Parts: sequence; C-alpha cells; structure tokens
Amino acid sequence: RHIVEVLGSTGTPPARGVQHFNVGNRSLLDALDTYYFSSYLQDGGGAYKMVIGDYGSGKSHFLYCLRDLAWSRGFAVSKVDLSPVETPYNDQRLVYAAVARNLIWHEEGEEISDERGLTRFLEGTLQRVLGGPPTLDALSHPNYTGLVDTLEATTIDSLAYRNAVIGYFDALIRDHEERLDSLTRWLMGSTTTPDDTKILREIGVTGKINRPNAFRMLRSLVQVIRALSYSGLILLFDEVDRMASIGGKAEKLATDNLREVIDRTRDDLPGSMFVYAVPPQFINDIVPRYPALQQRVRAPGRFSRANHFSPQINLEHLDLDENELLYAIGEKLIPIYETAFDVKLNEQIQHANAAILANVARDVFLDVSHRRLFVKAFVTELARQHAGEEHLLTEEEATAIVRGQVDELSG
Repeated sequence: RHIVEVLGSTGTPPARGVQHFNVGNRSLLDALDTYYFSSYLQDGGGAYKMVIGDYGSGKSHFLYCLRDLAWSRGFAVSKVDLSPVETPYNDQRLVYAAVARNLIWHEEGEEISDERGLTRFLEGTLQRVLGGPPTLDALSHPNYTGLVDTLEATTIDSLAYRNAVIGYFDALIRDHEERLDSLTRWLMGSTTTPDDTKILREIGVTGKINRPNAFRMLRSLVQVIRALSYSGLILLFDEVDRMASIGGKAEKLATDNLREVIDRTRDDLPGSMFVYAVPPQFINDIVPRYPALQQRVRAPGRFSRANHFSPQINLEHLDLDENELLYAIGEKLIPIYETAFDVKLNEQIQHANAAILANVARDVFLDVSHRRLFVKAFVTELARQHAGEEHLLTEEEATAIVRGQVDELSG
C-alpha cells in the first residue's frame, strides 16, 4: 500500500519496495555487482560513479536499487539527499557530517523502518553482535571483547576516532548518558562544548572534526566500518539538480571539493564507492568550466558491462526503449495496486490502458519527464477505474489524464 500511496501522490519512488516495480536497469546493476560490489570493493578498492538523468528520469529510483544491492553484499550505506539551498561540497567537514548523519541502520523486513545516523548504526551493530540489547554483562561477552580487540588491532588513521567508537560502545553498555551525548556530538561532526571536551579527554578523544581533518575522519569511519565486519561504505548523494544554480565562487569551491571527494574515494577510502546523481546540465555546462574536474568525470563512453571503467551511468540508455520501459513499469504496477487494495482488475483492459498512457506520455508531452509523469498518471488512473467502471481509455481521455498530471507536477 505504501508503494501505491507514494507513487500516486508524487510519482517519486518510495524508500522501500522499489524492487517490486524495477525494470530496465538490470544490465547496469549486474555490471556494478560483478565489477564492484562482489569483487573490487570487497577487496578494499575504491570507486566513484555519476548517475546522469533529467528530473524525473529515475535517479532516485536507481540509487535505491544501488542501496539494496549494497546491503545484499554486506555494505553500509549513507544516502544524502541534498537540500534545495545548499550543497556540502563547500566545506569538507559538512561532507563528513552529511555522511555521518545519513548513515542508515538497516534491518531485513519491509515492515521495519530504516533509521539514520552514525550513532544509531553503532548501536544497531552492537546489538547485532551481542544478540540483543546491551547489559553490563556484555563487557565480558566474548563477542564484545572480540569486537574491541578487532578495533584496537585495526589500522585506523585517527586514534581519537577509534577511541570515540570504542568509548561509545562502552557508554552504551554502561548506560552513561552524559558520555553518550558528548560522543554523539563529536562523532556526528557537530559543535562540542567545553564540558564535552573534558569528558572526551577522559577516554582519549582529543581535537575536533573540522575542515582540515574531515577526510581523515571520513577515512577513519570507513576503516571502522570494515573492522565491524561490513564490506565497506557506499556513499549515495542524490538530487544535485540544484548545483546548477550555485554559480560564482561558491560553485568553484564546491566543484574543487567535489573533485577532492572523487580523488579521496578512489585513493583513500577502502571498500567505498561514491555515487553522485546529476542532471545532464551538470556534465554539459558546469563540468567543462573546471578542467581538473572534467578530467575525472569525462569518459569515451557510458558505463556498461563492456565499459565498466566509465564513471558515467546514463539513465537515458537502459535495457528497454522508452515505450517498452513505461509499459513494463505499468505491468508491474497493476499487481501491486491489486495487492494494496485486495482487488482484481481486468488485466486486459489495464494492460491496454498502460500502453496508451505510455504512448501519450512519451509522444505528446515531450518537454516533461515521461517516466515520473507516466507512473503518477497510471497509478491515479488505476484508482479511478477501481472506484468506477473499468474501461479502455480513448486517446483523448489519456491525453487529458496525462495533461492533468503535467499541471499538478509543475504546480
């Protein structure tokens, strides 16, 4: 039901359940799995990719697919949804803070909501290691002592960072709220107080996470994650459409720091992949103004199984042509709607309606994102036909339906 509600309301993908209506990108996901998630990243390599697509073309949907693939391969995932007014790339500390704030604690089962935050991730990991909520007995539990021994034996760039993580586990077990609060602020890259500084020094956590050391701390985070038996960390940065409007000095600073994030991911973050969702305008208009960034993101061809080295994953080139893609999505949505409302629709009629709405969305409204437009229109029409009498749409009806969604999506 959640899938139908979200798609029918906004046309945007729900956070959970995209696998039930995913089509057209299997070759891309399989190539990423073969060459990265199940091999290179597992061995400690680092990589970056750019997902390129217009507004509503499925960038967020594809990132959710990558997230699910990463989880299936044992990776931790941080998915950062950039705000309309800022991008963290103008301050490296903000990059770290965004990653820490959006690190996802994930448990199997679609009925369980994911939670975000580095400290929630650490808490969930500790409970998983112990097999339940921590008690004082956990201090002598062999799984916990083994975890601490592993962290102490692992090479972690920042000794303070390692001490902070071990200290956080210890404070969780001892239910030491004051220490937990201070460690949370430090680990999340937030502003700490003089009282925090005193508490943190007691457990060997000195200094602060700031702009000069932010990437060192991000590397330390990745090293900790791998020491906790995860395969690595996948960084998903979504909706960079806004970056096209920054301009001026802020744009240059943001692109310089983006270049550094790309370089650091590739060279300094073991077992990590940085994935950046961008509109074509970013590649075509902004990148050429900055040669150093252009050298890193330009490619002789788009990403595929035959060219997995390319950093550019272009969502305009999928396994199906546009009409086939929309129709295949429609085929998937019909049983989802039926399950959501415990109803049986006329399959022949609704398949035909999916085809005509796909044609109209694709051929009539050329200046609007066809994929998001079609999804919202079709789910809305399924509800209308469910409430009334099922019938085959005429082209005039389909045009009016899609036009109504165009008006709604454009405000």
